[in-house]
Amino acid sequence: MAGIVSPDVKNLAVGKGFILFKPEDADDFYHVGNVPTFTFTPKITTLDHFSSMEGTRLKDLSITLEKSGDVKMDMEELTARNLAMLVLGDVTEDEDGNPVVSIFSRDSLTGRLQYYATNEVGPRWYVDLLSVTFNPSGDFSPIGDTFAKLPVTGTVQAVDGVFGTMTLKPGVGDVVPESVLPPFITGGTGTGGAPKVGDAMIANIGGWIGVTSYSYTWEAGGTAAAGTPNNAKTYTPVAGDVGKTLTVSVIGTNVVGASPAAESEPTIAVIA
Repeated sequence: MAGIVSPDVKNLAVGKGFILFKPEDADDFYHVGNVPTFTFTPKITTLDHFSSMEGTRLKDLSITLEKSGDVKMDMEELTARNLAMLVLGDVTEDEDGNPVVSIFSRDSLTGRLQYYATNEVGPRWYVDLLSVTFNPSGDFSPIGDTFAKLPVTGTVQAVDGVFGTMTLKPGVGDVVPESVLPPFITGGTGTGGAPKVGDAMIANIGGWIGVTSYSYTWEAGGTAAAGTPNNAKTYTPVAGDVGKTLTVSVIGTNVVGASPAAESEPTIAVIA
């Protein structure tokens, strides 16, 4: 079984991966973007008892008082949701539609965190932490000579006595690509983000593991979108699409083969 037999150089790893996070008050996970460092530190607090019946005290009992864990990561993509994680804020919009992050509008931010390994060397681990509470733990430094980082630290708690799991999966070169976050569509400029005739809509891939290339298929109202270029990441609605919703299916491919199609949620109906 992979990861059990040792010694074996196949157990040596060069880590790569990405993070998905779902706040308690959200319905879905979101991709936090590029994370150059991620650390999970399990912690146990014990109470030790020592016998004094001999000349040298001997420990004869150890009781576990506390089990917990810490998560540390540096996020590099300066999105509103990532900044909100650092300053414990909520994301709203101003009158021009720009994201606004309120500072300390929350006492804490708790949610489920998933780490997906994408490394091509060594074991590929999937970590699912059921409840992580983030608290202010780093600096926001937008001025500097290197890429800005958003460092955050979280505390891992148990849910019904379970902290989470760590699963060893096949290497990315041994299986077809895997979609772990559905694709979605952006670009609508109509009310509520509705697609408009003549405005380009963009297929966002979501989250994938082990992909070397992507292909896209657009549909309007459940049938092939009219006039869409073959394998296009963008689609511009035409007059015949008015009143229809748009979806996009994404297929990932690598040297092993192609994945099943991952389909986005439908958009709001196209408007003229």
